[in-house]
Amino acid sequence: MPATERFHVVVAAARGAQVDLPAGWASAWWVLQGSLVVQAPTFQGDVGKGRLLAWQDGPLRLSAPGKVGAIGIAGPAHLWAHRLRDQPGGSDRLLMPWQVRPGRELRRLMLRVARLSRHGQARNDAALGALVAAVHESQAPVRIYLDACSGRTRQRREQVLLRLMRVRHLITFGRSTRLDLTSLAEVANYSPTHLIRLYREVFGETPLEHANRLRVGRSWALVRDTRMPIGDISEVIGFESKSAFCRSFKANFGATTSQVRRAGAA
Repeated sequence: MPATERFHVVVAAARGAQVDLPAGWASAWWVLQGSLVVQAPTFQGDVGKGRLLAWQDGPLRLSAPGKVGAIGIAGPAHLWAHRLRDQPGGSDRLLMPWQVRPGRELRRLMLRVARLSRHGQARNDAALGALVAAVHESQAPVRIYLDACSGRTRQRREQVLLRLMRVRHLITFGRSTRLDLTSLAEVANYSPTHLIRLYREVFGETPLEHANRLRVGRSWALVRDTRMPIGDISEVIGFESKSAFCRSFKANFGATTSQVRRAGAA
């Protein structure tokens, strides 16, 4: 995709579709069907059906290994800032790497802009301005963490939050189930000790505590709500063996996997 000075509206509806975005661009991608594979220097993972990915953190590649339906809006970051100039929210103009389930208004605007682009009206100012503002507003729950970030200026706090959100996005949505502190620190460009301190100050837990909390919650859901074999669950969750998973499960929930499944069946 050429780095021209305008927004691009992309409607992906074919197996094997691929989009490459350069550094310095911001984008938002809503998946209506299937999933998109995301590859970036700080993240590898997927955007599933019904989710919207916001991204302004280096180059990005999106691809569709299977049948997909997705809508994206992308352009140089300064164009997003220009559209947001008169919007509330202070000076924060960064889109943090994060995924949400978009609200009704944001979905409506995505569809409207896609329809306009199909009819040769991709640069409709009112529709684009409203969509950019809606994407920015969808990140309001993320920006509440700015006040807890260190830094004398708003811009400095934004940069701290951006680094921490790289880690949080990777832990929450990345493919790897075996994350170590060293690799997470490299993603944030902090030392491991510094990352632990900042992450705890902002989010109230360390990166590994966050990862373990998500893993525990996922293991409960897979045991209780699916019929997946326990050995397969232990592998998906990231345990080295089925026995290690079962010990961890009982320690966390006070019941064995068999007891939970029997109770669920009853």
